[in-house]
Amino acid sequence: MKLLFEIGMEENPARFLVNALNDLKNNLTKKLKDERIDFDSIKTFGTPRRLVILVEGLAEKQNDLNELNMGPAKRVAYGEDGMISKAGLGFAKSQGVEAKDLEIIDTPKGEYIAVRKFSEGVATKSLLSDILKNLVLELEFPKSMKWGDRKFRFARPIQWFLAVVDNELVKFEIEGIESGLESRGHRFFGQRFTVSSVDDYFAKIRENNVIIDIEERKRMIREMIDKNCTGENEVVLIHENLLNEVTNLVEYPYPIVGTFNSDFLEVPQEVLIISMEVHQRYFPILDKNGKLLPKFVVVRNGIEYSDKVKAGNEKVLSARLADARFFYQEDLKQPLVENVKKLETVVFQKDLGTIAAKMRRVSKVADSLIDTLGYQAEREDIQRTITLCKADLVTNMINEKEFTELQGLMGANYALKSGEKETVSLGIQEHYFPRFKGDNLPTTKEGIVTGICDRIDTLVGCLGVGIQVTGSKDPFALRRAALGIVNVIINSNLNLSLEALVDKSIEVLREDGVLKKDEAQLKKEVLEFLKQRVINVFTDLGYRRDIISAVVEKSWDNVIETKAEIEVLGEAVQEENFKKLIGIIKRVGNIVKDHKDIAISSDLFKEDAEKALYSYVEDLDKATEKLLSEKDYKGYLGAIVEGEEIINNYFNTVMINDKDEAIKNNRLSQMKRLDDIYEKMADLNCIEG
Repeated sequence: MKLLFEIGMEENPARFLVNALNDLKNNLTKKLKDERIDFDSIKTFGTPRRLVILVEGLAEKQNDLNELNMGPAKRVAYGEDGMISKAGLGFAKSQGVEAKDLEIIDTPKGEYIAVRKFSEGVATKSLLSDILKNLVLELEFPKSMKWGDRKFRFARPIQWFLAVVDNELVKFEIEGIESGLESRGHRFFGQRFTVSSVDDYFAKIRENNVIIDIEERKRMIREMIDKNCTGENEVVLIHENLLNEVTNLVEYPYPIVGTFNSDFLEVPQEVLIISMEVHQRYFPILDKNGKLLPKFVVVRNGIEYSDKVKAGNEKVLSARLADARFFYQEDLKQPLVENVKKLETVVFQKDLGTIAAKMRRVSKVADSLIDTLGYQAEREDIQRTITLCKADLVTNMINEKEFTELQGLMGANYALKSGEKETVSLGIQEHYFPRFKGDNLPTTKEGIVTGICDRIDTLVGCLGVGIQVTGSKDPFALRRAALGIVNVIINSNLNLSLEALVDKSIEVLREDGVLKKDEAQLKKEVLEFLKQRVINVFTDLGYRRDIISAVVEKSWDNVIETKAEIEVLGEAVQEENFKKLIGIIKRVGNIVKDHKDIAISSDLFKEDAEKALYSYVEDLDKATEKLLSEKDYKGYLGAIVEGEEIINNYFNTVMINDKDEAIKNNRLSQMKRLDDIYEKMADLNCIEG
């Protein structure tokens, strides 16, 4: 059998559609399985006005129920007098039967009580009414509403239910809305229609100009734009997220090219693109060099071209762009630096003070970081960047909440227009990089230092006044701040200590008198938070998790050195000699996991193998110390591999757990010293395989 169910309603928000269809599919799958009804497949379709679900290969009847549920042992379920115990009664109650219905089953483990349940499956059609009704009532949305005098809630008012199995109506009713065999086509280019079967629905819905398949609508938009909306050397800018949203705003797409006055192009094109994409859901048109043209694509919910639709959208966009141009022109009437004093009135966080106070702290941390990195020649430009980098937050363009996505970019533009250096301008924009996973990273020293110091103040400051980060709550984006710090350090190859950076930030916050948490505890908390982000970044870069853990377990403060160690270790673990050594390393680690002493007495040596190992470890300790001081990680790993034969000979000839406690401890100390050498660079016990 085939089952088709359509929920018709007023236009649903585009962002609700896909999740609602997924929930419908998952919920119906569970209900059919719970009712023991087999099926081949479940597919979903959807538009702003309808949620559609199709079940193919639906079984005509339930599977028979034939269960044997085992309970406690007979000796537990019945007393010595043969009367049923509380345990036996409890089991019977849990199964919904009387004590007389219990059976005694003989098993290899003895006799147990059990309940046998059997019921013949009923016709699927007799169950569908309740299944579909509950499917509607249980569907949840981020925001729901009630309408009329109805009590149940839905995303938008429901207008109709179409429910058909093969060629029969599935009848049910929810607060006066009855299911039927009638559906509705496109609001403006379709009619109401009645279906005689599931297949009839799919034919008639298309005849009435509704494309219910989301992926098909998306393909149509792309194909029609490519065919009808671009001239020579033109390209339509199509971001996938916007395409998905537009696809779910229409039932039949028809892209139309509109134009706007080229005078608006004096405004930075990023502003115009934001106006088109975010505010109007239009697709901008660029030339082959990526420069915005005074043209755009609007996707009409209709089947044909319309001059009225074109003109209406052009009028709306012109009003939007006029606002943007006004904001831009007003902002340019004064230099960007004039906005800095306004930051004294903008609160960053109630305990941490204003944006102006925050940037004074950032400036102090930056002075220290400049010296650490040897950027003294750029000190003036870096400090100028810090002074100006938040000034665009109080401009008309950003402060009016219309173009908040452009903070940094507008600051950079206004800085150039105000006569600031190009490096300062670029640093203002870049200090926000990266804004999200996979985003650009800063290239200028101004952007690098400003971004790191801004983020460390946010991270340490917020944690220092008691702001908590949970799985679902991170109001100041502290995870993103920490990830940004680590990514910028790695990308810019900065040789610096995260601990020293945290120490400096705590010092500056202490001087500002804002910290509420014990400094030692705060430092520990911040470093642990950063450590997890270090692990996450290296994982995202594609390194093996066990190798990351091995290195980070020993040291991660300088992530550039950590990266070098991870890369060298990653290569080493592929070599056969090292793979053999891993077994020895883990054996040594297991032997000494509870032994702390490394005082070794050569007078207690009884075997030549002990003397050979002692001599080898003495030389290895000095050699590895020198190699690691020179950051020769490859040389260190090569050195520890060379002793495999000596160590194997030791294990083959020496009994570590000697009866003499002194000899035993001496041998354990030899192993402990060897283990310490193995763990100088990384905890090699973490390596898998």
